[in-house]
Amino acid sequence: MIQLLEILGKDYESLKDVIIRTDFDSETLESFSKAGINAPVSEGKFNEDLYFFTFKIETYKIEFLRNKICQIDFIGDKNKTLEIIDYLRTIKDFEFKFISRQQVEETEWEIMDDNTEEESFTEFKRKRFEFDPSSQFDANNIDKYSFMAFRSDDVNIIIKEEFTENRPFFVFEIYKSPNIEDFN
Repeated sequence: MIQLLEILGKDYESLKDVIIRTDFDSETLESFSKAGINAPVSEGKFNEDLYFFTFKIETYKIEFLRNKICQIDFIGDKNKTLEIIDYLRTIKDFEFKFISRQQVEETEWEIMDDNTEEESFTEFKRKRFEFDPSSQFDANNIDKYSFMAFRSDDVNIIIKEEFTENRPFFVFEIYKSPNIEDFN
């Protein structure tokens, strides 16, 4: 059993026994090794069950930055998402915020920096949302939120609803708060 929060930020070398690389086949990795090439890890999966607290995660994606696990994304249906949100809201270390779809739709785009006079410059726009701490979270209607987020000193969790032709589902993006050392 692998606990998601325990492996976030860990180096691939320290987790070799629980991660199976899927970015290269074993023959290619062996060729790299013989040539003295230490190929950075870009894809992998765990050889044991992955858990987020007490919740078993079936479908996930590991993201690496400089051979460290920097983010794990997973999906859940509405019921599982509600269970996880209810659980996370009981943990005092997490700050919980949410933005409704309506707020996203009603918020105007703002130009970040207007350098469009320069040749070949792309204009960047963003939407900025203010969270109202007095607003009440409606757990019975989580599909009315554009995103929900939990944040602690170490971890950020973003939850967004996505859609396929057949059904909606929720995506959890879980990542460690980056340290400057991670980019050196």
